[in-house]
Amino acid sequence: MPKIPKWLKKSFVTLVTVVTLGTVVPSINYHTEQRPSSKESFNGASATPQRSELAVDIPTVDHVEKETNKGWPDIANDYDTVDELLPHFQSYALEEAKAQGFLKFGDTITQQIGETYTKDILPKFADVVADLGKDTDVDTLKNIAISNNPAGGTGERILNLYDGRDGKELLKFHVRRDHPPLEGYWFNFHYHTYEDHYQAHHELGKVYWNKNTPPQWQA
Repeated sequence: MPKIPKWLKKSFVTLVTVVTLGTVVPSINYHTEQRPSSKESFNGASATPQRSELAVDIPTVDHVEKETNKGWPDIANDYDTVDELLPHFQSYALEEAKAQGFLKFGDTITQQIGETYTKDILPKFADVVADLGKDTDVDTLKNIAISNNPAGGTGERILNLYDGRDGKELLKFHVRRDHPPLEGYWFNFHYHTYEDHYQAHHELGKVYWNKNTPPQWQA
């Protein structure tokens, strides 16, 4: 067979290309095609998404005396008599009762009764603390500790005062839910004392909720 000249081959290829223009689609090998890198897959953006910086305030509560920002043992070390110690202990106990009371109530109950609790109940609790302190020797007063685990659910405990040396409880500050017929719900604030072996219920005051069942404590 006679050999076809190169110029004729080129002419033939050019002719076929012109005739078949737009009808011949090149085949694609999907196994060997180079795919965009992960960095290019986000419309040209970086593969690592940019996280928005959100300012999150996490509230914390330090149960301390307002004036000194110290715990009770540190405060007590600065004084030597009951008369000197008692006003500071009273202030310290009040701050604890307020902070732990609000913690126990939870947001919903605090919003409704928090102001009444602060204005009407806590001053009476302060008087009880003062009476307790007057009957306590210096060493015991310096070592009084306050619990920091108010009861949740339907438990009554707000806080307890106890001797930090031996754990003996001196006073229990509680709140009970009362539901008299047709009256709705009341919060009954009271205390128990070691002087009568915690048998008597010493009422400090009652705060009305409403006719609906209140939320669980700490809810």
